[in-house]
Amino acid sequence: MKFTVQTETLSQLREALASECEGIRFGMEFCEWKIPSIDTLKKAHEEVEDTGKDFTYVVPILSNVGIEKIQEHLVYISDFEDIDVVIGDIGVFNLLRDYDGLRIRLGRPRVYIPGRSPWDQITRMPNPSFLARRKVEKIFYQTNLNYGRALDYYRSLGVEGADVDWIPKSFPHYKKIVKNSFRLAVHTYAVPVALTMRCHTARFLGETEPAFCTKPCLTEAFDIKQKDLNKSFVLHGNVVFRLVESTRIEIRDLQRTGVEEMVLPMGPVSRLSSTEDVDAAITTLSRGA
Repeated sequence: MKFTVQTETLSQLREALASECEGIRFGMEFCEWKIPSIDTLKKAHEEVEDTGKDFTYVVPILSNVGIEKIQEHLVYISDFEDIDVVIGDIGVFNLLRDYDGLRIRLGRPRVYIPGRSPWDQITRMPNPSFLARRKVEKIFYQTNLNYGRALDYYRSLGVEGADVDWIPKSFPHYKKIVKNSFRLAVHTYAVPVALTMRCHTARFLGETEPAFCTKPCLTEAFDIKQKDLNKSFVLHGNVVFRLVESTRIEIRDLQRTGVEEMVLPMGPVSRLSSTEDVDAAITTLSRGA
């Protein structure tokens, strides 16, 4: 199993580079207003390349403003071999037609998993039979990539893999995708349950102009509670996450699926902020302890 670290800043990247991870992901998974400058991207890539670790560039959901920024970035990274690009926006495929050699993966915004829902009883109908409940649950924990035509469509666009979430009941469905020679990476620590283009955190903190946002989510996340569900969540930028813990049995179950990569996110949601934090997380996940 390969361990990679998702980073958004150069300081996070440098902490991750000093760890035992095998690869670095750099970029914004969900927010286009935090997309790094071209100079920052170049610096990040150079530092990762110097260590010999794998480099992956991450692209969020985009508006026309973000598309222009990303196009400049793609021009730069297309000059290098063996770089994965994680795509959060379907429109980026039109840009990628101009660049050969980049390995394309679907980001989590492009992979639909009903099981991200925090409602434990979502698969329970009034007085269902056992078999009916099992059928509904099977659908609920599948992904859109378990539908053959969807997988074939993305393959026709040159997509080689995708990012998914730590949802143990979905692991058997991940195994089927992997058997179809489609690479999967599983994100640890947090599952996105709600995503908006307009930032909840910005509204909460009074950030009125996205272009001039002070980017408080680089260092802060906020605990929130949904009273009807009686569940706790984390608000981070334009995403609401539910936190997940990885048990020993779940880790072993995932290892049996053939999934090739675990992604450890640095930042205020996971609270991984240092080299020592990352190494401790890798040790736990690799041993299943």
